[in-house]
Amino acid sequence: MVKPSEAEKNLVQSTATGSSSVVAGAYGATDRKLLVGNLHFNMTESHLKSAFGPVEFVQLPLDPETGHCNGFGFVQFSQLEHAKAAESVNGKLEIAGRFLKISSVTDHIGTQDPGAKFADLDDDEGGLVIFI
Repeated sequence: MVKPSEAEKNLVQSTATGSSSVVAGAYGATDRKLLVGNLHFNMTESHLKSAFGPVEFVQLPLDPETGHCNGFGFVQFSQLEHAKAAESVNGKLEIAGRFLKISSVTDHIGTQDPGAKFADLDDDEGGLVIFI
């Protein structure tokens, strides 16, 4: 079972309360949602919740064959300053011997090639083959 230590919990919470660069304004859920990577395969949603303290929800995709974590997840915070504090510990928070990679979900929106089309995925030069 993978559990964050008290030091790991305190690091996230102290960064959340000590953050002086809080941006004011109305923010949507995507501003408060973080992508958390480099997770141990035994990680569970409850372990991830306990590592980050008060969160709205955690989404942890699981491998359908093994039922284990795919190595990444999403954490949504109720307050923007808590999300920013958690993002500030990127590469510093270690759980189960792995340093977590934490980034904003909005950093990843639109990173796919907008020009890629379904036909581009076809690697053969031929067209449609019909067997009669």
